[in-house]
Amino acid sequence: MNLVMVGFMASGKTTVGKRLSRRLGYSFFDTDQFIEAEVGCSVPEIFSIQGEKYFRELESRVADHLHRLVNTVIATGGGLLMTPGNLERLRRAGPLIFLKVHREDLLKRLERDSRRPKVQGGSLEETVTRLMAERLPVYEQSDLIVETKGKSINRVCGEILRNLANLSRQPETEKD
Repeated sequence: MNLVMVGFMASGKTTVGKRLSRRLGYSFFDTDQFIEAEVGCSVPEIFSIQGEKYFRELESRVADHLHRLVNTVIATGGGLLMTPGNLERLRRAGPLIFLKVHREDLLKRLERDSRRPKVQGGSLEETVTRLMAERLPVYEQSDLIVETKGKSINRVCGEILRNLANLSRQPETEKD
C-alpha cells in the first residue's frame, strides 16, 4: 500500500512523509524532487522558463504513474491536486492524507521562503488566503485529514498510523 501526502505548500508533506516512510519501512517519493531531477532544474526555474502550465503537465504525467509504486510514501506538490483528473490519478496510488495547516502557520513558514513560485511577488497574506480558499475544498476530499497545529512531526505520524488501520478496514463504499 502507498500513502499519498497532499496539502498546501510548506504544510510538511515532505518532512512528515520522510519520517512516516522510515517508521513504516517504506520508500519515499517526492513528486517535485522527481520532476526537478528529470528536467534538470528547480521548480522555480521551470515556472520561470517554461511557465506554470508546463509544470502542471509534468505533474500530471508523474501522477499517471504513481500507482505503480509499492509500499511508498508519496509527497505531492501543493498544486498537483488542482489539475483536473489528478485527484483520481492519486487515488489509484493509495489513500490521500491531507496535512491541514492553519493559515497563520503557513504565513510564518513562507515568509522567508524564496523557493515557492506561487507566492512570489505581491502580498504573501493575500496570495496564501486566495490559494487556500481555492484548494481547501479539493484537499478535503482526502481519505484522512490530519490537523497539524501544535503537533510535532512524530505526533502527526502517530496520528496517521493510528488512522491507517481504520482506513484499511472501511469498505470502498464508505470511503467515497
